[in-house]
Amino acid sequence: MKRHSLAVGVKWVLGEAQMITGRLIPPVGKGTSTRMFVSNGRNLPIPNAVEQFDGATTLDAGKSYIERAFGIGGVPDVSDDKTFRKWRPTVRHATAYMFVPKDVIYNETALLHGLDQADEAPAIIETMPYFLGVVTEDNVLQERRLRDLRKKLEREERQLRSRLAAGGDYKKHAIRLLLDAHRSGLCDLPPDQASEVELQGALVRVKRLKPSAATNPNESELANLYTQRRSLLSDIEKARRKSRATRTALQEMTGFEGAVRRQYDKLKIAEHLQVVGQACPICETPSERGVAISEAIRHSMDIVRSESVAVENVRPRLVEHEDSLQIELSRLNLTLKDVDERLKTWIRQSDEVKRLDSLAQYQAHLLGKVSQFLEMNPTTPPPGPDLNVLREQIQGLEGLVDGGAKQVLLSRAERKVSRFLSEAFAQLPTGGVCVGAELEFSSKPPDVAIIEANSQAVLRLPDAGSDENYLAIHIALSFALQKYLGEINAPVPAFLAFDQISRPYYPQRGEDESSIGENEEVLAMRRHLDFLFNETAAQKGLQVLLIEHAFFGDDQRYVAATRKRWHKLSEDALIPFDWPKRANTL
Repeated sequence: MKRHSLAVGVKWVLGEAQMITGRLIPPVGKGTSTRMFVSNGRNLPIPNAVEQFDGATTLDAGKSYIERAFGIGGVPDVSDDKTFRKWRPTVRHATAYMFVPKDVIYNETALLHGLDQADEAPAIIETMPYFLGVVTEDNVLQERRLRDLRKKLEREERQLRSRLAAGGDYKKHAIRLLLDAHRSGLCDLPPDQASEVELQGALVRVKRLKPSAATNPNESELANLYTQRRSLLSDIEKARRKSRATRTALQEMTGFEGAVRRQYDKLKIAEHLQVVGQACPICETPSERGVAISEAIRHSMDIVRSESVAVENVRPRLVEHEDSLQIELSRLNLTLKDVDERLKTWIRQSDEVKRLDSLAQYQAHLLGKVSQFLEMNPTTPPPGPDLNVLREQIQGLEGLVDGGAKQVLLSRAERKVSRFLSEAFAQLPTGGVCVGAELEFSSKPPDVAIIEANSQAVLRLPDAGSDENYLAIHIALSFALQKYLGEINAPVPAFLAFDQISRPYYPQRGEDESSIGENEEVLAMRRHLDFLFNETAAQKGLQVLLIEHAFFGDDQRYVAATRKRWHKLSEDALIPFDWPKRANTL
């Protein structure tokens, strides 16, 4: 085609309104063309040359015009994210419901045109709820904005965690240096809750000092730290014992509650006992024993019931006590970690003092470390953005985007398509597991489940087993989708194009198949043709284009519907033989 054609065009007609779209065909070896033509009006003549096309425009502008004509409009491309631009419903996504080419019509995995292409399939799947009438243009914008904000929040939270990690390292090293400086008499002890800015200011002040004589590290501080550490370990062990005792009590309480419940169930027979009088109801002999037994059972039930109530009253307090113990353990462990860090710093300083000739040398060495640290970390990690604003925006959009309602509408659409699909599938020739089977359609991901007639087993699409079954599934699905799209007035033209539906039955002959005889393959093909003609007539406004080698001269409907025949004996072709070659082509 590229060697003999310069452009291709399509004339669209809706009542009296007409539209002609055209696009230049790139030469052999070129990827694509960016020049388009779009014109509309009434009684538009079909161009016979490139110069006769009206409405020259760019590729993007031409596609936008076609989308508005189809009704795919009102979704502005407000995001710079390529993923969102690709998600926007376009005319390319609508073609999935119109064209059934030869590489799809008996495909074992791809249901629709484009789903077998890795770059097109995700967008077709994402836009399917829009074409099925589940979401509107406003929903599209809100869902896109919500998804964008969630990604931004996730990205900012990752960056915040990185900043906090960096800030934690900064604070840890700064405190170590300031503790060394404090023990050397260069500064005061930094507060436990000092911020990065305060620590940096203290380090800058230390840096400006000069080494001077000072006392060696205080030995009493080491003893105090060890005493504090032993006290913390003791407190931690006490808290752990209390926690173990609390958990044991909760476990025993659960077992006791079960025993009480079983006793109560056994004693519930007393509820069926009527008030016993002073005499036997059978022989009328005076007796008080029945009354005593009944009262004893009821008294036992009251005791069991009170024990059960006591268990229910105590359990929440035990659970709350266990939670408080866990919080206390976390606090004690953090304090212990801080004390251990101070011990390490003291021991390291003592070792360094021993290695140096004097405290003055140690101070000079420490001031050099402070100066180097400040040079490598000139500023503290910058504070991150306030994520509360993002969270509030996400919460507001989540209130507008009703995911539950969307799922209900999507399930409803899938059920309708499945019903149309099963009805159409029953009219087509099938074999093996598909004979009498029902089909269930799902949209995300697009799939068809095969439910066997007898065993009710659920099979997947690859289990269909034969090209005949795959052909029937794809044809039935195409008409089912068109029927549903027509009911909801979806922005998809009522048009279907099939390429070579006879391929599973016999070779591409191009001859009159009525001369073969009524064998099984011919009869199956006739059933397909009956279905095509009947469904096309049943669905108002539906137009079906069949590109087919097989020809049935004894079927008047087929002969009347045939617009052009090309075969080996014909002197004509889709690209006429007398068309000259384009310049600069072999």
